[in-house]
Amino acid sequence: MVSLGTVLVAAPAPAVADVLVPDAPDTNGIRAIGKGIKEIGAESLLVLNYAKEGDTSSIRTTNITGLSFRYFIVKNLNLEANVSYFYKGDNAAARQGGIFTLGGNYLINIGKGLFLNPGIAGGGFYGKQPIKGAPPGTPSLTLVGGTARLGFGLSFYASPKFNLFARPEAVVFVGTVGDGTTSASLLNVDGGFNVGMNYVF
Repeated sequence: MVSLGTVLVAAPAPAVADVLVPDAPDTNGIRAIGKGIKEIGAESLLVLNYAKEGDTSSIRTTNITGLSFRYFIVKNLNLEANVSYFYKGDNAAARQGGIFTLGGNYLINIGKGLFLNPGIAGGGFYGKQPIKGAPPGTPSLTLVGGTARLGFGLSFYASPKFNLFARPEAVVFVGTVGDGTTSASLLNVDGGFNVGMNYVF
């Protein structure tokens, strides 16, 4: 009986110890993210942008940089809020503005601390575009509409307090450019590689 008791005390912790939960740091290798975990981090997407407005199409360089907050509502599933700044370079008529999206990500464990990370989000955007060649003081064109984001990549929890992620991602803008009767339809599809880091708490 004494020997049996010794074996039970010395036995390793059950697999639940691999689930990262609030106020209980993992020690054996993270294989799941528990309910209540929160993340806040920065990310950046640098892409080539295809745009079509009316009958005119073009390719521009685009940068989308922002902050995200995630909350795990159940094990391995989080809700995410993202606020980003976008810059679409086109010589003197560069477009700039903001994006706000709400969405979710589901983590699929493939190794200690390593997860597949598919996600989807939707929201809106607002921005401005100077008119190329217009006299100084001419009002800029307004950009407004809806946004969708879709990505699939990897997240790596290097520690219970820090993770990195990288994934191919598409950002779709659907809306209008211009004001009133001079406005035109707008369709932008940004496709690139989104990378970022997060603080976990």
